[in-house]
Amino acid sequence: MYVVLNSKFFSDLSPSRLGEKALELGYDGIDICVREGHPIHLSNVATALPEAMGIWRDQGLRCPLATAPVGFTDPTVAETFFEACARSGVPRIKLGYWRFSEGADYWDLLASARQDLEEFARLSGRYGVQSCCHTHSGACLGSNCAGVMHLVQGFDPKLVGVYPDFGHMALDGEEPAMGLAMVRDYLSIVAVKDGYQARRKSGEGPPHAAAFAAVGRGSVDWPRSLGLLAQMGYDGDLVVHTEYEFDEPIIRQVGYAEQAPPRLDSTAREDAEYLRRILADIA
Repeated sequence: MYVVLNSKFFSDLSPSRLGEKALELGYDGIDICVREGHPIHLSNVATALPEAMGIWRDQGLRCPLATAPVGFTDPTVAETFFEACARSGVPRIKLGYWRFSEGADYWDLLASARQDLEEFARLSGRYGVQSCCHTHSGACLGSNCAGVMHLVQGFDPKLVGVYPDFGHMALDGEEPAMGLAMVRDYLSIVAVKDGYQARRKSGEGPPHAAAFAAVGRGSVDWPRSLGLLAQMGYDGDLVVHTEYEFDEPIIRQVGYAEQAPPRLDSTAREDAEYLRRILADIA
């Protein structure tokens, strides 16, 4: 398996410097966030992504995924992005999230989202770039593996894939072996994030709330989880999201603070080392 760095908190770095940073921290590649405020965004992706990919190839890095903005659910504005990934050799795009609002009809929302996904699948077929749905706890369609199967069931797995996230699965209380069994046919790429229920200050609502931590410091059983992937024959990418605690626990929400966590470099390096130790043990 390959250990890949998500670029969310490295938006101030040029593609060349981002590649150098990934190598410095011990990573095999980059999950590039294509978002406003980043060097590569939807307005310049047609030229900026191919240029960046040339740099990363020269640096010996892989780029298995391009991460879209969290609201990227409209396929009518997606073709340029898919074409840029095809030209660059980026094999998959992480789509945005279809949000659930309290009081909404879940099944109507799901039907509408699946219509959008049909159009994304057509783009995937046209350009050879897979559309990926990430499991994100909270009020999102596909908040866990069970929910994401409502979205993707029946689509061609070559066109539509699932991007399970062990941290969000833990926060949603989903058993990892069962979750992975659900998405087995659609498993495309894997997110590395760790979560736990943090104690809140008195008077701030429920006594515990979901938070994120460095890998190995939350609720995820990483030796077991990575072992399950190995048993399934998975030999793809593990994307480290570098979402750690700020002064107060990070409460789960899509696209939370863009401010970089403290000790980002040192903790990201430790995450890569931690994962490689486990991978060596299960090899």
